[in-house]
Amino acid sequence: MQRNRSIGTLFAGLLLPLLVTAQSNEMLFTGEVYSQQAQEVFVPLTNNWQARISMMLPEGSRVQEGDVVVEFDGSEVARQLQQQLEAQRTERAKTERDIAKIEKELTQANYQLKQARVSLELAVLKADLPEGLIGKLEYSENKLTKEKAIKALEDAGEQRKDKQEALQERNRQAELDTQKMESQHGFWSQMLESFIVRATQPGFIIYGKHPWNRTKFQEGDTVQTSFRVAQIADTSELAVRIWINGIDRPRISPGEAVNIWLDALPGRKLEGRLDSISDSGAKRPEWGKALYFEAVVLFESANIPQLLPGMSVLVGPRT
Repeated sequence: MQRNRSIGTLFAGLLLPLLVTAQSNEMLFTGEVYSQQAQEVFVPLTNNWQARISMMLPEGSRVQEGDVVVEFDGSEVARQLQQQLEAQRTERAKTERDIAKIEKELTQANYQLKQARVSLELAVLKADLPEGLIGKLEYSENKLTKEKAIKALEDAGEQRKDKQEALQERNRQAELDTQKMESQHGFWSQMLESFIVRATQPGFIIYGKHPWNRTKFQEGDTVQTSFRVAQIADTSELAVRIWINGIDRPRISPGEAVNIWLDALPGRKLEGRLDSISDSGAKRPEWGKALYFEAVVLFESANIPQLLPGMSVLVGPRT
C-alpha cells in the first residue's frame, strides 16, 4: 500500500520556482527526482513533422523490456507505404513491358543481320563472275548489288548494336529504379515501425512536458517531431534535478551539501550534495521571464525506500 501511495503521488502538481523563507532567508529550490539511466521516448520522424499519440501507457506504470509503451498514429504513413507498393508494382510492370519490347526488337535485328550476311555472301559470289562470261551489264549490276549488300550488312550491324545498348541501358535503369523504390519502401517501413515504441529496459513510464507550456503530454495529443513525450525511468540510479533562478546563481556552487525534502514522503529529510550546474540558463515561461539554471543533486544515502522518479522535491542548504 505504501508503494501504491508513492506512485500515486509520483506526479503531483506543477513545480514552483525558487522560494525564500521569510524568517531565515534560506534559499530553497524546487525540483524533481529523475533517473540518470532513463530511456527517452521522442516523437519519431514523420512526413509532416507532426504525429498524434494514439496510445500511451498510464503514467507510473511499471514496464518490462520489450513492452509497448507509446504508439503514434501511423495511418498516414501506412497509406504512403501502400501507395509506394502500388507504384512499385506499376513501375515493375512497365519495366518488364519495355524490356520485352527491346528484346523482341533485338531478336529481329539479329535475324536481319543474319539475312544481310547471307545476301552479301550471295552478292560476292555473283560479283566474282568474270565480265566475259556474263556480259558487261550484268557484271556491273552484280558489283552494284555487292556494294549494296555490304552497306546493308553494316546497317544491320549498327541496328543490332543499338538494340543491344538500348537493352543494357534499360536494364541499368531498371536496376536503379528498383534500388530507388526499395530505398523509399525501406524509408516508409522504418518510419512506420518507429511509430511503435518499446521499452529497452525495465522501469516506470513518466510523461514528458510540452517545451512551451510545460503541460504534460497525454494520449491523443498532436506533437511535433523531436518532442520528448515520455521516458522509461530506471530506479537504480536516481538523482534530483532543481532549477536555480539567475539572481541566486552566484550564491550557490557545486559541491555544497544540501537537504532534500520530498512531497511524497512528508516529514522525512534526506541528505545530498550539489553535483553540477548548467553553464547557461533557460527561460521557463510558466515561471515568468527570468532565466533558470538546471542543477543536479546526488543523494548521499543509497537504497532509499519508496523513492521513485517524478517525485517533486524541495532542496535547501544544509546547515
